[in-house]
Amino acid sequence: MSYEALLRKSWKSGDFVVSENEAVQADATDTASILKVRREMEEIAAREVWDANSCLVAHREGIMKLAPFVKFREEKFGAVLFETRSEKVYTLSPTGAAVVREVIAGAESSNLVAKLKEKFEDPTGKMATEAQTFLAQLKEKGLIVE
Repeated sequence: MSYEALLRKSWKSGDFVVSENEAVQADATDTASILKVRREMEEIAAREVWDANSCLVAHREGIMKLAPFVKFREEKFGAVLFETRSEKVYTLSPTGAAVVREVIAGAESSNLVAKLKEKFEDPTGKMATEAQTFLAQLKEKGLIVE
């Protein structure tokens, strides 16, 4: 099985694991190809597993996700959003970080604030207001998409 054929099989089937039987049947050149594909697929999976939930639910209406050019990283003070096209960096408060975590988790725009209220105490209602305002700003700047 050639490298290209193995890649096509993997992407069509969604199965990125090469069975021992397939590996034994291949000659020395194909075995090297199989091992190369296995390593590459494992690297891709390890790199992108954190975003699996948002990928799985992104097709539903009202589901938000980070724009493709936006990266998120949690820090001690809250979090950072990095917009790679313009190389702008946005520092986020803990409330902002919580909003972005919900977006990454595949929250619907209609119930994101309700999910935050379930997770955090908000007796004054200030967090809910801040979250709604921040969400509107993220949409306005094109950092999240629905």
